This record gives sequence, C-alpha cells and structure tokens, in this order.
Amino acid sequence: MNIELTGWKSSGLRCPDVEFDLKSNGVVPKVTLIQMPNGTGKTTTLTMMRAVMTGEAETWAEDRVRSMRRPGLQNTTGIFAVFLSIEGKPLTLELRLDFEAGTAAYRTSSPGLGGVVPGWKPPKEVERFLDERFVRLFIFDGEFADKLLQAGYSEAQKAIDALFQLYLLEEMKTKAQERWEAAAAKTSVKTESGLTMWRNKVIKLASSVSKVEKALADAKTRLKVLEPEIEELDRSIRDRIGSQEELRNNLDAAREREVAADADVAQRASTTMGLIRQPHTLFTGFASRLVDMKAQLDRLKLPASTSSQFFAELLEEDHCVCGRPLDDTARGVLKERAAFYLADDTSGVLNWMKKEIESNVIQTGSADAVALSTALSEMGTALAEASAAATAVRALRQKLVEQGDEQLKKDEEALEQRRDSAATLSSLIAEMSRAASTTDDEGTKCLLSLKKQLADASGKVAEITGTIDLLAKTNVLKGILTTALETARARLRAVILSEINARLKQVLYRDPIEVDSIDSSVRLRHQEGASVGQTLSVGYVFLTTLLRRGQHQFPLVIDSPANPLSIEVRREIGMVIPDLCHQFVAFTISSERVGFVRPLDEAAKGNIRYLTQFRKTGGTAALMGGLPKVGVTESENGVVIEGREYFEAFDLEEEI
Repeated sequence: MNIELTGWKSSGLRCPDVEFDLKSNGVVPKVTLIQMPNGTGKTTTLTMMRAVMTGEAETWAEDRVRSMRRPGLQNTTGIFAVFLSIEGKPLTLELRLDFEAGTAAYRTSSPGLGGVVPGWKPPKEVERFLDERFVRLFIFDGEFADKLLQAGYSEAQKAIDALFQLYLLEEMKTKAQERWEAAAAKTSVKTESGLTMWRNKVIKLASSVSKVEKALADAKTRLKVLEPEIEELDRSIRDRIGSQEELRNNLDAAREREVAADADVAQRASTTMGLIRQPHTLFTGFASRLVDMKAQLDRLKLPASTSSQFFAELLEEDHCVCGRPLDDTARGVLKERAAFYLADDTSGVLNWMKKEIESNVIQTGSADAVALSTALSEMGTALAEASAAATAVRALRQKLVEQGDEQLKKDEEALEQRRDSAATLSSLIAEMSRAASTTDDEGTKCLLSLKKQLADASGKVAEITGTIDLLAKTNVLKGILTTALETARARLRAVILSEINARLKQVLYRDPIEVDSIDSSVRLRHQEGASVGQTLSVGYVFLTTLLRRGQHQFPLVIDSPANPLSIEVRREIGMVIPDLCHQFVAFTISSERVGFVRPLDEAAKGNIRYLTQFRKTGGTAALMGGLPKVGVTESENGVVIEGREYFEAFDLEEEI
C-alpha cells in the first residue's frame, strides 16, 4: 500500500484559513518544508490532521469541539479536509465541526464511492492503515519520542505491533473466542437455567482475567522502573559512607541480615496465608460443625438421586413413566411435588461440599490447626528478626544524617519511599502470579486460578451446549496465535535493534549512544536517561527504521523536526531522513534552518519543496509589502508563499 499526503485545507479553526497543495507538476516531492512561525497553528493542524484520518472526532466532547474555534471569533462552523493519494487514486476526508451544537461530522470522497458521501468511509483496504494506533506513528510528535524511552510506557511495543499489524493476532484470538461463544449461545438445551448461570460465570471470569493480566503487566512495569532507581539511590548512599570504613562494614552486614530476614518473612508469609485460606484451621468449632453437616447430609441421603429437573421435564410429556396418560390434575400434583426435590446444580454443589469436607477436614483432623499455630509462631519470630534488622540499618544510616549530610537524608527518604512502593508491588505481583488454590473464589487476584476457573466454566458451557470439540479447537488456535505473536515480536525486536544501533552510530557519532534492548520501551545501554536531542534522535531513527522495513509506504509528518537538536546532529538527521522514509513533511520555524535545511536538500537531491505560511495580524502587516510577485496564496487571515528564496530570508534577523 502506497499512501501519500497530497495536501489539506482549513477554515474557521484556530489555524489560518489556508489550502496546501503539496504536489509539484502533479507529483508529490520527497520532502516538503513548511515554515510556520509560532502561533500559526501547527498544533491545531496536526491535531485536525489526525482527527480527519482516524475518524476519532465523532467521539469528541462538546467542549473539545468548541476548543478548535479561534478565541474571539463567532463563526458557527469549522472545516478541515485532508487530501490523500492511495496507490495513485485520490481520497478526500473532510471533517466539519459545528461549534454551536458541539458536534462533528465527516464526508468522504473517492472514485470507488462515486463521489462525496456522508460519514468517515475510506476504502476497506485503506481503513486498517488509518487506525489511531497506526496514524500516530507517521503524524509524529515529540511526546511519542519522550515516552519511547520511558519504562513506564509501552510505546515501542505499540509501534512495532501497529506497523507490522501484530495486533491482528490478538484480534483473531478475540474473534475465535466470540465465534465459540456465539455457537454456544445458539445451541438449544433443556437445562437453560443452568446454562445461563455458567455463561454468566464465563463472562465475569473472562473480564477478571483481562483486568488481572493488565494489573500484573502494569505492576511489573512499575517495579521495573523502581528497581534501577533503588539501585542508584543505594549506590549513592554507599558512596557517601565509603570514607568511613567501619560504619560501611557494619552497614553492609546489617543490610545482609535485613535482606535475609525479609526473604524469610516472605517465605513464611506465603506458607501462613495458604493455611489461613482454610477456615477450619482458624477455629476448631468450624471444623466440627462441617463434620456434623456432612454426617447430617449422609443421614438424610442428600443429595437425592432424583432431581426436580426430572419432574419439570416429565410435565412436558403426554404419559407418565408408568404409562398412564397425564391430565391437568396429574400435572398439577407433579408440579407441586417437584419443589420437594433438588435441582441438578444444587446436587452438584452438595456432592462437592461433602467431598471437600472428607478430604480437607476429616482426613487431616487437627493437623492443619497445629500447622497454622506453628506457622504463626514462626512468622512472629521472623517478623521480629526483620524489624530488628531494619532498625539496625536505619540506626547506622541515621548516624550519618546526624552528622549533617543533607543529601544523604534526602536519598534515605527517597530510598525508603521507593522500597515501600516496590514491596507493595512485589506483594501484589506474588499474589497475582502464585499457584492456584482450591480455596480461591471468583474474587481472587490469582491469575492462574482465574484462568483455571474460566477454563472450567467454559468447559461446562461446552458440555451443556455440545460444543466441546469447537472449544478445544478454539483453545488450540488461540495457543498458536499467542506463540506466533510472541515469536514475531522477539524476532522483529532483534532485527530492529541491530539496525537502530547501526544508524545511531552514524547520526550521533560525536556523542554515541547505544540501545541495549527493546521490549515495551527502548532501553539505552549504560544510561537511564537521554538529553532532549538524543531522545528525539532515537525517536526519529526508531520510527524511520520501522517505516523503512514495512511492506507499505507512508508519509512522515513532523512538527519542529530539528529545534532541540545541536547543529552537528541536525546535519546527520537531515542527511539520513530522505533515505529512511517515502515522503517527509515538516513544520519548521526559522531557527531550525541552520545546519538542517542544506544537508536535507542535498540528501533529497533537490526533490524538495519550500513553503512559508504566516497569519495576517497587525504584527505581520509589514510583511505584506515584501511578498514576491508569484507563488503567493492569500486568504482572509493567512498567507502561503512558495519558494526557497523567501523561505530562507524569512525572519532572518531572528535566525542570526
């Protein structure tokens, strides 16, 4: 798929009323530079461009719609249209904002539609590339580059998934599950009430699994951010006490005791919690009552072998099991007496209860209660040891604080705060990652338990509806898709990592940095952060590497591409961009020209177009007299000038 941005137009918005035609002699140039002074509406233009391409404005709140009108104006509508070329065929997407009603409406025009039609309706083969996850890659902003290097975000993985459309594998898994659920829903069964109960369980458990998976991933990401911060703070504190040998040795020994004590507490806490989850270990009276209840159920011969469902189904027959015809009187008696018998699901619950009481209460006797008492005693001892070890560490460090080291005091406070947060996250991760327990219910945070409960519930639905075979095939397909997704991600990361590092050596040759790994985010080698210029350079190299490797061609639209970069880095970026992307469109300011425009022009081999835009205001009135004779387009509130000469002379004093 070859997608080109051929132009756009706007009216009635925060940006000036202008129309840009990026084509030159009917061909889109390799590079287009649009010089726009601050206040000309670059941010609004990019926002509207994304909104038009993705169709997202239909979900905007009224205040968001009205915020696109320039302050002080009273116009009732605003329009923004984007002109694209899809494999050489034109496509126009137009967004109309109603500022009075606070609503947004789209219109689409393409040869395949036979003209202009209402709504956001790009051709099907194009629609998947205008997904919000995809458009945000080639309508670029600096925020993306910042998040790319932050461990708390997953921009790198999202970008890889979007460009190579790996998210389609996740969507296939969802579709497979939905197909099975739809097949199960269509099946006619006699035990409809029981089926409804199990279907509701599947829905609830599936939602819980999804929430816990997200919470687990978030907790691991946050912990991954905290761990290097804790190491750095701990190293800083150690460096500050390095000059006091005895105190350092004592502190190291105390830290070792603290770590060992904490590990002992964690191990004993896990054992104790496993016992506490069994109520009969907490109170012997509860255990004896459970034994009494089982004895009473056995004495009453419950659950009975005959269920109320038998009578409910018998009411629908013409003859009784004994062969006599059933009249209305007999049916009334059967319906009345059916209430004395148990339903199928109740029978199952009672049998399960009796089995659990036998295996977990009667057979173990008082052993579990003794084990809990012992575990609680050992837990108390471990907690006391951990508390004493932590107190010793704090006391040794406090000696330094009392000696007037204010920075050490701040580091101590920050370290304590991060360790508390890390401990909370570790505890949460441990709970969500632990093995399943027979005492877990639907409210548990244990992911394995929830998945097991979901599998059991799904299996029950499959059994009732007769879709067991389809469920098994669905699970096999989902497993294959999961493996394919993980394998594709791992291989793509390895290839992209190698290409990025090779390109960074060229771009940042004076101050080289290297990417260590790519997972959810990009992690630099031997450093936690990067300068603004380094961050933007990594963002450019990462994105252009992705765009270059894909099977499709897209424009790359960037606001202020060189502003935070040094002149040396500007030259290197300018030299490589034309080779790394199909079409480059940049909104620049005059101060970015130095070190950037000439290398970019040379790399593009002159296949570059220069445009300058400014808003008509009292402050720009003096510029109107110096406009060239040709290549000027005016509107009521804006001016667009074509040509390199005017582009390089504009705001020359500011550049100097």
